Amino acid sequence: MKRIICAVVALVMLFAFCACSEGKTATAVDIASVKTQIQSELKMDGAMDIAPSRLLDLYGIEEAWIADSQCFVTMDGVFPDEVIMVRAIDKSAVSNIEEKLEARLNEVKVQSQSYDPENYAIAQECKVITQGTVVALFLSPDHVVMEKIFETTPDVEIAD
Repeated sequence: MKRIICAVVALVMLFAFCACSEGKTATAVDIASVKTQIQSELKMDGAMDIAPSRLLDLYGIEEAWIADSQCFVTMDGVFPDEVIMVRAIDKSAVSNIEEKLEARLNEVKVQSQSYDPENYAIAQECKVITQGTVVALFLSPDHVVMEKIFETTPDVEIAD
C-alpha cells in the first residue's frame, strides 16, 4: 500500500512540475529595437531589409531555423554594412546559424584581403556574437557601435 501511495504522489508531483513549466516566458535580445536603434544612431536611411526567405540564398540560413530575424544591408561606401540578427528556433539551429555566419565572415575576409588592406582590417575585427538563441553578425566599419547597441539593448519577454 505504501508503494502505491508513493507512486501516486510521485506522479502528481511530476504532473505539477510539467504544468508549472507551461506558459513560462524567457527573455531575449529585442532584435527589432536593436535594428531601429542602429539605423537611427548611425543614420542609415538607405538600408535595405533582407527577408527571412532570402537568408538561404545569401547566407545559407534555412528559413526553418528562424524564429525571428532583423537583417539589412546598405550599399554606401567601399565596405557596405551587413547587419544579420537571427533568433533561432532551438539550440541546434543556433549552431547551424553560427556556422553559416562564420562562413560569411571568412568569405568577406578572404575577398578584402586580396584588394583592400583597410577593409581587411575592419573584417578582421568583426565577429559572430551569440546571446541565448540570437546569433548576430555586424559587418561594418561601425561594428563596434552596433555590437554595443546589441549588447546593451534591454531584453524582451518571449514565449518559451
